[in-house]
Amino acid sequence: MEASCGLETWAEPGCGAEGCFDMGCDGCCDSYTPGCDCSGCGNGVRGFLDGMFPRLSVPWNRMEFFAGAAGFTGPMNYADVTSGDQRGSGSFGFYEGFNKGVSLGFFGTDLSYQSGVRFLQANLSGADFTDESRKQIFLTNGLFRRVDWGLQYGLVVDYLYEDWYFRSNLVQLRGELSWKTQHCDVLGFKFATGIKDDDDLTSVVDASGNTISNNIAFDSVNQYRFFYRQMLSEFGSLEAALGWTDDSDMILNLDLGLPVHRNVTWDTSATYYIPDEQASSADFMQEGWNLAFGFTFRPGACKGGRWYSRPLLGVADNGTMIVDRQ
Repeated sequence: MEASCGLETWAEPGCGAEGCFDMGCDGCCDSYTPGCDCSGCGNGVRGFLDGMFPRLSVPWNRMEFFAGAAGFTGPMNYADVTSGDQRGSGSFGFYEGFNKGVSLGFFGTDLSYQSGVRFLQANLSGADFTDESRKQIFLTNGLFRRVDWGLQYGLVVDYLYEDWYFRSNLVQLRGELSWKTQHCDVLGFKFATGIKDDDDLTSVVDASGNTISNNIAFDSVNQYRFFYRQMLSEFGSLEAALGWTDDSDMILNLDLGLPVHRNVTWDTSATYYIPDEQASSADFMQEGWNLAFGFTFRPGACKGGRWYSRPLLGVADNGTMIVDRQ
């Protein structure tokens, strides 16, 4: 393994290389973590006992747990109260979830499978047009290929369930195609396209306290982004992206994962959705943004950087799955 991306020395593939954990290797066994003894991997009394009496082990180094706060807005933050009258407000709340990767090497492929969920609670005190709090559940599942250097890619399906002054069930397809250099630089392309739209009857309250209902249709925005990512030590990364949509809107994105501990990164994400000036509605009703900050905890991070089944794409959020009215 080349000395890069935080590694201080050369390390031969052995205890800690891909597949070792599946054969009973200790999750903290590698050649550069103080206190880890590679000589005991699968050998000696412990290796014999593991072979005779297999234990149920959890691959912590493939799992990520995250939590934090997020502020966001978009076209769905504005509701039709009366004819010609739209009211809106931004959303702020808290999120938590996890992401996990599983190697598919036993199928004779270098692909891995990832699965994750994000729960978000926002508008806890309601909004100008409703007393309801906003609840979102994002599910992400798909396949990916992670490499030391060369071509890597991933394709996932994102599902969003939302319950606010309306209810929605949306699905989009999201992918990444990138090239990773030996110097920890990653250049690539991302896309997201909606594959299931939805419609629902909204329920809002006007200034007189009357409940107004309207039927609206909405879907996730088709978007395309070119990005550059710099890999940092201890799972950190810095990524900047510039993109566009099918409606000639622009997208700016910046993600920063700053390592604060071997197992923890401080994550900040900012996405700005710039509407096309030719849109019929006012620009401020069409624009969107998502600003999130929080922590990601990786229980098995002492050797997780050497595992190719660590999730490549993050669980969807309001920055990667943008919802608009049809």
